[in-house]
Amino acid sequence: MADPIPYALQLAGEPYSAPHVGPIRSHVAGRTDHIAMDVPAESFVIPADIVSGIGEGNTENGFRVFSKLLGLPDSATPAALQRADGGKVGSPVPIMAAGGEIVVPPDVVSKVGGGDIKRGHQILDHMVRQLRKEHIKKLKSLPGPHK
Repeated sequence: MADPIPYALQLAGEPYSAPHVGPIRSHVAGRTDHIAMDVPAESFVIPADIVSGIGEGNTENGFRVFSKLLGLPDSATPAALQRADGGKVGSPVPIMAAGGEIVVPPDVVSKVGGGDIKRGHQILDHMVRQLRKEHIKKLKSLPGPHK
């Protein structure tokens, strides 16, 4: 193994801001993508309309539902800093996000896919499309405003 001292000094000199994981709470409206942040590579972002829809119009309730469903923290949590013998594991990815979205970390995406992160992304994509379809159908069936 190479001398770890120069590597440790290099790491100590790097500015580090933990990537965001979990619910994105903000006064910025959902689906606007005005919040710049870093997320762990290979994360999955659940759109705000899906979070609100599963919470029956209540984003905070949607956060709780998805937190329980996926085993996520109920509040935003920085991702753990991961290291390997070869250096950093993945790099944070800069994104533009919106309030009301949820960042699902790659370990949870992989768990959803039975250990296969690509399959996890496919399953979560399908879930988003299905929930959006169901939400639109439900909204169309609701009575109009009372006159």
